[in-house]
Amino acid sequence: MAIANLNLPYDETSATSIEAYSKKAMNRSFRDIIMHAPNLDKDLESLIAYYDNPRGKGGLGNLIEKYFFFYEPNSDSAADFPLAGVELKVTPYQKLKNKNVYRSGERLVISMIPYSLPLSLNIEDSHIMEKIDLILLMLYMREEEKKRTEYLITHSQLFSITSKLLEEDFKIIKEDYKKIVTKIQNGEAHLLSESDTNYLAASTKGSTAKKSLQPQYYNPDIKAKRRAFSFKQGFMTYIINNYIFKGKETYESIIHEPEELTHLTFDEIVINKLNAYIGYTESQLINTFNIKSKAKNILSTLAFRMLGITSNNAEEFVKSNTVVKTIRVEQNGSIREHMSFPTFKIKELLEEEWEDSWFYDYFSETKFLFIVYKHDGEEYVFSGSKFWNFPIELLEGAAKEDWIKVRDSYKNISFYPKKNQVSNSLPKPNDVNIAFSKLHIGETAHIIDGIGYGKGLENYERYTDTLPNGDRMPIQSFWLKKKFIAEQIKEYL
Repeated sequence: MAIANLNLPYDETSATSIEAYSKKAMNRSFRDIIMHAPNLDKDLESLIAYYDNPRGKGGLGNLIEKYFFFYEPNSDSAADFPLAGVELKVTPYQKLKNKNVYRSGERLVISMIPYSLPLSLNIEDSHIMEKIDLILLMLYMREEEKKRTEYLITHSQLFSITSKLLEEDFKIIKEDYKKIVTKIQNGEAHLLSESDTNYLAASTKGSTAKKSLQPQYYNPDIKAKRRAFSFKQGFMTYIINNYIFKGKETYESIIHEPEELTHLTFDEIVINKLNAYIGYTESQLINTFNIKSKAKNILSTLAFRMLGITSNNAEEFVKSNTVVKTIRVEQNGSIREHMSFPTFKIKELLEEEWEDSWFYDYFSETKFLFIVYKHDGEEYVFSGSKFWNFPIELLEGAAKEDWIKVRDSYKNISFYPKKNQVSNSLPKPNDVNIAFSKLHIGETAHIIDGIGYGKGLENYERYTDTLPNGDRMPIQSFWLKKKFIAEQIKEYL
């Protein structure tokens, strides 16, 4: 609702008028928006301090609503400009270092999921259609060295998820919506995870939302975390690079025509493509796809070729935060290796709490495609594939216990140098349920009490991370135990 006694500088019944006016914010900072706003209800410096506080309740979107479009922020289920059917979304992006490519700064929250009400299985009949049918997307560049109100608003553009250009995406979003609502209708809202779906997710928003519980309409006996319908960060990255910045990034595609999604889901299409090659040996696949060299990552390369792509940079995988992982099974049914994940900074880990940790965010948001190869005594044979995401009850149970154990172990870590090798007091695979940490690559350089040990000392700054006391140890990452991975793919062992 517009602020009383203020003539709006745009026609609130016209989407094009609202968009045209919004472009007046481009190349301006949030601070500048406040400074030139009429009828300020607080003194300028206190307002700027309020919106500069990253832990405060004053979101930059609220600032734009109140001091640029002149309406009071609200939590209505209707669109922000109901007379024009336009929803306003103010969201950050970042430029990747040394690349002319951009990444969305966060997921795009659409609307809270109303656990207390019955929900329709059809997205067209849902309250979120008003929120996604026509979006005014205002982008600002997030820069680490600047305060929040110093960020520049750089782009403003109307964007429709139901447009012909995004026909394929909307079909996948409808699948996602149905999957989320089906789980809620089954009384399993407490088991929802962002990684359940592809583009549209049921996300928690901040540590407060993660800790708050609400009763379920379909299962009153069990409370569930508050969640919101959101577009995944990867999906928003794709939108920014292809519809706002006009093709800054190039992606391959697994699906080439929206008609492919008429009778099958995206997941089914992917699995069907891969199933066509079950039983092919590694050498047969190499010959089939005319691959000349046998690199270390050959099994990953073959997985992508079976899908008709050349890398993990597939459009649908980027949008859905899907990571492809190849798994080698030995002839006796054992998994060859533990599964590694991206590196972390030890000092950052020590400052984290579980609900806001990298580990929790990564495994609650990421969907995995497991590609399984089993050794037949001579070479690896493609055995099958499956989509997998971390079950929320395990993530918040056994995995959380492991994460706390690992984090706390870094606080009082001990080293045991022996000749040119160094062992430490971190939990080993047998000490945890699911997850542990160890060095990410083969270099073993350590600097302990000023003395160097291990391989890679000539480039120790490149291969090591710093502990709070100044000692250095090899860069670390989290790993999932191979025994745990084996349980997830037991049908292929």
